[in-house]
Amino acid sequence: MKRSLLGWLVFSLFLLSQTAMTFGAEEIINGDLGGKIDRYMRKAEANGYAGSVLVARGENIVLAKGYGLADRENKIRQTAETVFSIGSITKQFTGAAILKLEMMGKLSVVDPISKYFGGVPADKKDITLHHLLTHTAGFKGALGDDYEPIGREEFVKLALGSELLFKPGERYEYSNVGFSLLGIIVELVSGKGYEEFLYGELFKPAGMERTGYLRPGFAKTELAVGYRDGQRWGTALDRPWRPEGPGWHLRANGGILSTVGDMHRWYLALRNNTVLSAAEKEKYFRPQVKEYPDGNSFYGYGWVTQKTERGATLIWHNGGNGIYNAFMGFEPESDLVIVASSNIAGKISDDYADRIERIVTGDYKELDERVLAEYSGTYRISSGAEIDVRFDENDNLQAAYRAKDLLGFLAASGQEDKAESERCDGKVKDMLNGILTGDFTALAQAWGEPLDVVKPRASSFWEAKTRELGEVKGFEVLGTVARPRNLLTYVRLDFAGRSQFLTYIWDKESGRLQEMRESENLEREFEPRSQSEFFSPPIGTMIIFKKDEKGEIVLMIRKNGMESRAKKVPALKGAI
Repeated sequence: MKRSLLGWLVFSLFLLSQTAMTFGAEEIINGDLGGKIDRYMRKAEANGYAGSVLVARGENIVLAKGYGLADRENKIRQTAETVFSIGSITKQFTGAAILKLEMMGKLSVVDPISKYFGGVPADKKDITLHHLLTHTAGFKGALGDDYEPIGREEFVKLALGSELLFKPGERYEYSNVGFSLLGIIVELVSGKGYEEFLYGELFKPAGMERTGYLRPGFAKTELAVGYRDGQRWGTALDRPWRPEGPGWHLRANGGILSTVGDMHRWYLALRNNTVLSAAEKEKYFRPQVKEYPDGNSFYGYGWVTQKTERGATLIWHNGGNGIYNAFMGFEPESDLVIVASSNIAGKISDDYADRIERIVTGDYKELDERVLAEYSGTYRISSGAEIDVRFDENDNLQAAYRAKDLLGFLAASGQEDKAESERCDGKVKDMLNGILTGDFTALAQAWGEPLDVVKPRASSFWEAKTRELGEVKGFEVLGTVARPRNLLTYVRLDFAGRSQFLTYIWDKESGRLQEMRESENLEREFEPRSQSEFFSPPIGTMIIFKKDEKGEIVLMIRKNGMESRAKKVPALKGAI
């Protein structure tokens, strides 16, 4: 008996010795580096993040773990095996499928689409597969809702009949339409369904049994549930799909389901030339076209290539639908690969991947949380306007405010044109005055859409708002600020229940309204430059914390040679 107990103790100690690396089959935290990444991700989880993460150097997994809840209502936690939608990362599978068919001698990326589709109109006859792969064909970003169950022939007809934004090959414009057409070409050339071809030629050789639309047979309970503003959005499987998968507004350009482990297997299959030859792989990752004139990123055949601040080559893609999102990227020189997912709107996988990369390379110094806690709170400037300060898991300062006289410091870029800003302010005043009297003419003109299209949509929105917050008592247009491609007009609406903010986003070139966003406050993020200095590059504003002669914390806002000071408002006794 004693001997058995001794054996059990030895065995138990052995098991405990392994827990620094592995906690069950689904979770890996390997060594000091894995521990550092895990501490950061647990901090992210405490700040509202939920998702799964894998970090590896080649075959060696540094961390594979889930954080937060995959399903809040049913208390299902995220794990390294939680299934999530990879969004537009799907495009790299479509790009690989085209190159696989080229390897098989069944097509060429220089083929015109007229070789595969009949009745191609004159403006599209010069479009090649290369144009579709590099977003240079001229198609619009999308032609319908992701979850509209549109069939193959109907989609082709819609795409070929759509108006191009520019002549093929003229420039880059990201387009889901082009990749869906590529997926249809995969079916036409191979004689197989899109998912069937991916599985046979890509996924199966890579060992990816938990990747696909329908073939893996996922139960809904295996998927991460998407959440926006605390509300359950659901999963991809809760949306209408066709019997063979999602409709063609989504298929082949997005929406494939996978796990961080399977995406790591995909990376290894590419690295080891398991699914593509070295020659095709070079074409696959090659920087084919510059994405933006003032940027350093280039698009390949379903991947983005760019240099990091350290000079390393980063090959990556992300995906999302405004609810959940995902990121996959690798640095070929160091064999570092990072896969991350998030099922919470606003918690962006790219941001976590960027910070993880900095932890791995030693380029990240965590700030003292005790000092940040001391800086957190409400600050008041001389006019009485207040700024609420908090810090997120990345040590970024999040400033929330509601007053018009802070707009210049916390929103304006310094590139504003007075006449242009006043025009936008006037448009928004006319729109809101009309809306409050039931006249949506000015709003329809701003959208550039027919009144009979805009009115039902807008009426529904405003009726829902008044049911939620009560009657509109008044509004104030706070002002318009400039961004490189847009103008943003901020408005405070005073409902009977409470105030809310709307941001109207205008396209600079066309002058049309592009989007409207709602928020409880106006917000600005500042990156840490030191323990006490935080900077916002888009607006050129610096926030600095100091202590005055009494030892009280003072917040200084500096911008374009101007400075404003704010004193910390004492917390109420008993406040939590």
